[in-house]
Amino acid sequence: MNILFSFLFILCAVYGLYRVSEKQIRKTLQSKWALLAYHPRIVRVICLFLLVIATLLIIQEDGYSIGFVSFWVFSSPLIFIFILYINELSAKQK
Repeated sequence: MNILFSFLFILCAVYGLYRVSEKQIRKTLQSKWALLAYHPRIVRVICLFLLVIATLLIIQEDGYSIGFVSFWVFSSPLIFIFILYINELSAKQK
C-alpha cells in the first residue's frame, strides 16, 4: 500500500512542479489550473513535501538505505514517462 501511495505522491509532485515551471506558467494561467500559477512558491513547497513523504513511505517499507535508493530507482522511470507524455513529439518535416 505504501508503494501505491508513493507512486501517487510522486506523480502529483511532478505534475505540480511541471505546472509551475518557468516555461509552463503562462499556459497554466490560462487553464483550469490557474490557481497553481498564482501561488507557485507554495505549490513548489507542497510538491517537495510530497516527494519527502513518498521517500519516507518507501523507506518505511524497505529500510533506510534500500528505501532511499529505491525511491530514486522508482521515481526515475515515472519522471521519464511523464516527460514523454507531456512533450508533443512529431516528426521533423524535410
